[in-house]
Formats: sequence, C-alpha cells, structure tokens
Amino acid sequence: MDTDHVVPPLLTVEHAGAVATVTLRNPPLNILTSELKDLITTTFLDLSADEGVRAVVLTGGGDRAFSAGANLKEFPERIRLGNAYEVSKQGHRVSEAVRRCRCPVVAAVDGLALGGGLELALFADLRIAARRSTFALPEVRRGVFPGTSGSQLLPRIVGAAQAKRLMMFGDPIDADEALRIGLVDLVVDDGTATTQAQKWGGTLAERPAVAVRLIKRLVDTGATAPLEVGLEYESQLFARAFDTADAAEGAAAFLERREPDFRHE
Repeated sequence: MDTDHVVPPLLTVEHAGAVATVTLRNPPLNILTSELKDLITTTFLDLSADEGVRAVVLTGGGDRAFSAGANLKEFPERIRLGNAYEVSKQGHRVSEAVRRCRCPVVAAVDGLALGGGLELALFADLRIAARRSTFALPEVRRGVFPGTSGSQLLPRIVGAAQAKRLMMFGDPIDADEALRIGLVDLVVDDGTATTQAQKWGGTLAERPAVAVRLIKRLVDTGATAPLEVGLEYESQLFARAFDTADAAEGAAAFLERREPDFRHE
C-alpha cells in the first residue's frame, strides 16, 4: 500500500472500558464538512445502540479548535444552489443523533468553538472548556443565524436574553464568560479538557446506567413540556427505575454499609 496516498479519517472513536471518545480530525480547525456531519450522525447512532457504551466524550483533535464550524467559502455555492434548507436539516440529523444518544455525552472544548462548532457542543449533555477556549455564533455577521438547532437549544441552556445577545451581536466570549452564563459546566487548564471529560465519562459509566438514561430522558423531555406533563412522566420513570436490579442493589448496599455493585440493568 502506498501510505503517501492514505487519507486519514475525519473522525475516530476510541474505547476505554464503557467510555467512548469521539474525536473530530479535520485539521487544522475541524471544519464541519458535509461528510464529517454524516460521520458524526452515523457514529452516534452506532454508539447509542452499543450496550457496552455508557458514556461518550466528544472532542476535537489538534490544539486549535473543537470545531470552527462550517466552511464560509461554501456559502456562495449554497446560495446559488438554493439548498440551505437541506443543509439545516442535515445539521438537525446530527443534533438528533447526539442529543438522543442513549447514554450521556460530554463535550470537551479546547480552543475555538465557532458557529456550527458551538452548536455541536450544545448537542452534548455536559460541556467542559479549556481556559483558552473561545465561543461565538458569528453567523449574523454574514446575514444568517445558527441553523442547525442552535437557535432553539441555546435559549434552553443559557436563557433567552443571553442567547439573543450571542446570536444578534455575534461577538466571541471566553471560557470564564461561558461558565458565568451557563454555556459550559466547568473550566479547566489548557490541554486538559478531554482528560477531564473522560474522567467525568468514567464516573457516569459507573453510575447505574438505567437511572442515568432515565434522568437524561426526563430532563430533556421536561424542558419543553408543561409542568403537569413533566410531573406525570417523572412518576412513570421513577416507577421504572425502582423496578430495576440496580435499585435493589443500591438499597441493599446502603443497608449493608458497602459500595453498590451495579449491573447496569
């Protein structure tokens, strides 16, 4: 084989126990090409179906960016072809695959998270940022706005006013400001975001998997449902959690003053 002509993968998946690490590998800025978006979608669908995976870390390769989003050079061609609707729907497919992954997803941002790259981080359940990270939704400066779930997810995460500020001005914010407004959950030293995300993933993978999955489903559903509907759903899932082997093990371990040995069922 002529190794000089081997095309490196745009995305890799590494497994460490029950934690899978998905790494974007489109240097130098991990631009979200159409091919990479489809790869993210299929990868998360596969991981969600893998019973051996109980947590996923999503990160960007290299030391410059989680992802700088879409390639702006493609915009004139999109306008000419009139296919912006399908571009948005392709992004929605990525969003759905990541958000509906059966197990929790932790995004590790080290560097730039711009436009579609920031939207991709929003799809995760939790976000960790290196201190040098920069976040921005600059689409308004090009006459458009975040169109791959960002306009709907961001207000649910940081509130309507902060979401409007980020999208209407398009100005960048640093990691500390992202933490202040609730865009990220933790800020760590440069170069350590992925390692910390993997630690979180390891802890999540040790928690009883059924309970973790039900928490994720309940919170995501309740965020958009009327309170009465959410409370009824809570009761249903609470009963389901109590009817698991891990619930019985958790109670027994408490009474016996020992650490539980969860079977994730």
